[in-house]
Amino acid sequence: MTAQEIPPVAARATARSPRRNTQKFPILILAPALVLMALLIAYPVAESVHISLGSWDGIGAVTYRGLANYRRLINDSLVRQSIVTSLVFFAGTVVFTVVIATLLANAINRKVPGARVFKTIWFLPVIVPVSVAGVFWSNSFQPSTGVVNTVLGSLGLGDGHAWLASPTTALVVTIFVAVWTQTGYAMLILLGAMDTISPEVHEAATLDGVSEAGRLLRITLPNIVPMLGTVTTLMSVFSFNAFGIIYAMTRGGPGNATSILPVLVYKESFVDQDYGYGSATAVVTTLIVSVIGFLVLQLFRQQRLDAR
Repeated sequence: MTAQEIPPVAARATARSPRRNTQKFPILILAPALVLMALLIAYPVAESVHISLGSWDGIGAVTYRGLANYRRLINDSLVRQSIVTSLVFFAGTVVFTVVIATLLANAINRKVPGARVFKTIWFLPVIVPVSVAGVFWSNSFQPSTGVVNTVLGSLGLGDGHAWLASPTTALVVTIFVAVWTQTGYAMLILLGAMDTISPEVHEAATLDGVSEAGRLLRITLPNIVPMLGTVTTLMSVFSFNAFGIIYAMTRGGPGNATSILPVLVYKESFVDQDYGYGSATAVVTTLIVSVIGFLVLQLFRQQRLDAR
């Protein structure tokens, strides 16, 4: 072996070292984010579970009570009502948001007249703080001074309706406001997905005499299924976190007609100061959101596989 020759073992080590360093680099880059995620997500969740297993006054140590708070949850009619209200609010918000956002994104993508104006108008609610949006719409739906009843009265459709005082209409109004605040965000995401579809595909469909509705159903939707799944999942999470809108508009009322789970958690923890029970409700809420998110992702994953 001459002085210039490299032993086989050393050569293999030299050849492997760049690859090993390349594999370590992403880990080093992600490490700060993972640590931050653990501090901001994992620790609060673990602490919530810990508090849910006992009673706590917010100052001293947690008094362990086992699963007493969870047994209480099972027998609490208010929790059951809040779960049903949350699911209705979730279904209404997600379905209307995704459908409207898809139609708007498709119209803008097809370059309808005034597309840029519509895009701007629908995105503006996204940048409005939810508390401001809640107060604005709460004033707009007031029986005597609200702009909604004023417009309806001028059209001869009746006026003076107490929108936020009726259990049925209060929930409908909060769903409407949630859709109003979320549609612009979903629209932009779906519009980005639609922009990736080759224009030649639409041109070929036009030559074949396919209608606008046909292009949407046969070309656009199958090509944006993955992004539809992402948007639906995001809107599902947002709808379960609509505390700001509902609390600003109704405080969960009238009665408990609009008391979705996050509102109930707030009342139990910070109004009743029953932190253990509030934490148990928060844990159950997290589990429900996680299950719904998983089911939505699985549904769209199967749709994507079927589309292939």
